[in-house]
Amino acid sequence: MNINWFEIIVQIINFFILLFILQKLFYKPVIKVMEERQQGIRDIRDEADLKKKEADELIQEYRSNLKTFEENKAEEMNKAIKEADEKKEKIIESYMKEADAKRESYINEVKEEKEYFLHELRSTLGKSSIIIASKILKTISEEDLTEKIFEVFIKKIESLEKEKLEEEIKLDGEKIILISSVALSEEQKNRFKNAISEKLDFSIEIDYEIDEHLIMGFELNLESLTVHTNIENYLREAEDSIKKILDKKTS
Repeated sequence: MNINWFEIIVQIINFFILLFILQKLFYKPVIKVMEERQQGIRDIRDEADLKKKEADELIQEYRSNLKTFEENKAEEMNKAIKEADEKKEKIIESYMKEADAKRESYINEVKEEKEYFLHELRSTLGKSSIIIASKILKTISEEDLTEKIFEVFIKKIESLEKEKLEEEIKLDGEKIILISSVALSEEQKNRFKNAISEKLDFSIEIDYEIDEHLIMGFELNLESLTVHTNIENYLREAEDSIKKILDKKTS
């Protein structure tokens, strides 16, 4: 078998020429395209990593903002609750003050009305008692009630101990004041003066005063001794009884 070296050499040359042509016309462009594609893939991967990083940063920022929002929300909520509690306390305090003021005003009104009622009642009782007692006394004995009360007062003066009375009058500077609900007649003044003088070894000065609140009575106030006869005490007892009833009703 004969080998055609020329043909072999030509084929080898053609192969290298083909390789050169393929490298120039096909291989390098393909390699370039592949490299460009790989670079594109790397760029896409890098961009994806960048986007992922940006997304992670956004998520982190969102979480941070959400946490801050929740904290602010909780703070605002606590602040709102605190303000609501403060407003509630102010409203309750204002209401309590208003209620206390109304209650105090009501109590004062009731107290004033009660005092006025007692005053009117006492006045009415006093006048009515005097009228009724006077009519009864005149009916059964034809005596004036004022004169009868004056007689009781004189008897009390006459029953005083001489030494005690002298001591009391000396402490008052040897001057006494007789208080009565109405003006005394000259006869009554003389009777009182005589009753006092019989108990004393010295002369004294006597003044007379009128007190309408005494309610048909007579009163002699000394340093530590008081002699009185009047209807007022009985009226006070009646007034106290009625006052206790009113206190129970209004308490």
